[in-house]
Amino acid sequence: MNQEQHIAHHLEVALQAAKSAGSLVLEAGKAKHISVRSKQKNDFVTETDQAAEHHIIKILKEHFPGDAIFGEESGKTGTHEMGRWVIDPIDGTTNFFRSIPNYTISIAWEMEPFKPLVGVVYNPRQQELFWASKGHGAFLNGQPIRVSDIDDVSKALMVCVPPHRRHDLADEYFERMRRIFLATSDFRSLGSCALELSYIAAGRFDGYFERCLGYYDLAAGMIIVQEAGGKLESADPGQPFTDERCDLVASNGLIQDWILHMVHA
Repeated sequence: MNQEQHIAHHLEVALQAAKSAGSLVLEAGKAKHISVRSKQKNDFVTETDQAAEHHIIKILKEHFPGDAIFGEESGKTGTHEMGRWVIDPIDGTTNFFRSIPNYTISIAWEMEPFKPLVGVVYNPRQQELFWASKGHGAFLNGQPIRVSDIDDVSKALMVCVPPHRRHDLADEYFERMRRIFLATSDFRSLGSCALELSYIAAGRFDGYFERCLGYYDLAAGMIIVQEAGGKLESADPGQPFTDERCDLVASNGLIQDWILHMVHA
């Protein structure tokens, strides 16, 4: 099996795992009561997060027993030697247990750290399945997608998300947010990084700034944005991404440098 076939096989299994986990999450969401536990300030987990992650890992391991795993809920196993899966079983847990339909299953696969080759983001409530693989473009429900062609920032629809788990960063963040807001058309915040990145890939949003994410939040969305013609990078060149901390700027590519300038002005 050559590299292209290897990537295609990983994409096929990732799509299968995302759709299967989506069915599990949808069914669990019908319960009258969903048990919620706090991991840290404004960071929550449900039994469904854990069950979905276990379900995804089981499917992945059946096909790729040697691959490493980095899951939001279960942590890290293995090494990068055979490749690594990066999983957020429910990106937007608060949306899930509050019955807001903006939550996703996010699955990425990479051979090198922070260079995903495969990304799948599935919104089961809205039946939207986004995916991409290196060199083969980005898709939504089987149709090719592309970033917007907005290059006038005054017309840009932006995503800016306050650091809800790091209130100590609020003053600095809101000053940057204010600068961006005054120069652009409008803001949105959906409560799922993977979904927001997928929306940039589909041309629905134009730019995005957020701090203090985990890599599992953005790994799948990163390759989807890139394959749709957009850009995603660290908001601070002096602070590259780690598994535990990612400050990101993403866009259609046309306004990327402007956003970076605004968050450093």
